[in-house]
Amino acid sequence: MIRRTATAASMAGLATFLGASAMAGPDAAAIIRKASAPMKTAKTYQAKWRMVMSMGDMGTMSMDMDMKTTSDGKAYVTTTPVGTPTGMMAMGAAMASTTTVSDGKTVYIYLKGMNAYQKMPAPKDRNPGVKGVLGNIDQKGVTYAYAGTEMVRGKKCHVIKITPPSGQQGPRPGMKQDIRAYVDVNTNHLQQVKTVVTMPMGPGGPNAGAGQSAQPKPMVMTTTMVLIKETLNAPIPPGLFTFTPPKGATEMKGGMMGPGMPGVGGPPVRGPQPPGR
Repeated sequence: MIRRTATAASMAGLATFLGASAMAGPDAAAIIRKASAPMKTAKTYQAKWRMVMSMGDMGTMSMDMDMKTTSDGKAYVTTTPVGTPTGMMAMGAAMASTTTVSDGKTVYIYLKGMNAYQKMPAPKDRNPGVKGVLGNIDQKGVTYAYAGTEMVRGKKCHVIKITPPSGQQGPRPGMKQDIRAYVDVNTNHLQQVKTVVTMPMGPGGPNAGAGQSAQPKPMVMTTTMVLIKETLNAPIPPGLFTFTPPKGATEMKGGMMGPGMPGVGGPPVRGPQPPGR
């Protein structure tokens, strides 16, 4: 009788453990590690990403980012506006056509709208372009939580919620980030990254009465990066990583506006600026 009771208790405990494991879902951190590993270890990474930035009533803007990068720090990245921007985001679109070239030692950022370029020391990352795509997804101290599955461009994807380290939500008090990575269930490749930044605004406004200060709605900026295509370890012509200033282009040494290369970080954009990746 005692043996039967012990066996039943053991079976009940095992069932409880298995049930809890099933409810916990897949290992979110393991999914991210598996998705990022091929990109981080590739000798070359070539991809096209579609970036859609929205500020709600303030407007939207889309652009394509074409990347060709190498593991030794060389890169050729272009950003090109697509579609018709709306609202205040239209001002940012005027500055969004860029070419960034890195020979591994120096990074050159060229803005077509200004016919001007800036140069700066190259970062020491093994592959700064890939680091820029991974962004907050793969930084030290973040935590991961499995949030189910969603379809992205016809592909079933794991949805992983990424929480930045404590105290790193943003430079403004009260600023919050909701970051989610979408990983193809079948191929384990990263397909989409969506970042929603909610930024509180200061008191005051047209609806404030005498002696009162109205609290305006927070500003919400959503940036969605969707993978269009990618190739790992394919050869890249070495001449692509040599920057030749276009005719009439001037060098700006005191800082200039432009998104720069992912992983390098460019000077600030004049007007609405998409959150860093």
